[in-house]
Amino acid sequence: MTQLTELERAAIEAILAEKPDHFGPLSEQLQSVTVEKRENTGGGFFTTISVSSLAQAAIVSSPLGLNVYANIDGMEHGLGMLLFFEQGRMSLLEGYSVGGENTSAIDFGTVAFAINDSPATLHGNVR
Repeated sequence: MTQLTELERAAIEAILAEKPDHFGPLSEQLQSVTVEKRENTGGGFFTTISVSSLAQAAIVSSPLGLNVYANIDGMEHGLGMLLFFEQGRMSLLEGYSVGGENTSAIDFGTVAFAINDSPATLHGNVR
């Protein structure tokens, strides 16, 4: 099974940092994460993940990550990041284009990035 990329791991760690009251179960899940599937949608990406069935489930709302963003090399406005759960276990990481930029040519496995708590500034209406 495949491991998380640096971007995926950094995004998940930033998202989990928003829930310090659930640190134990979420940290345990992160240690056992494996990647099942990746898709660059052209408007961001989806990474389907699984965690060990032995990892404790966390009682959290889904999705998490409403304040986690990534500046991405080659993107003016970057990505917003969301982490989804099924039955208390991490199941999907979504990176969505904040400004509607096309991501088809971006290799999210190797791209330079920086994690932030707000998106890059949008100027005017984005269409």
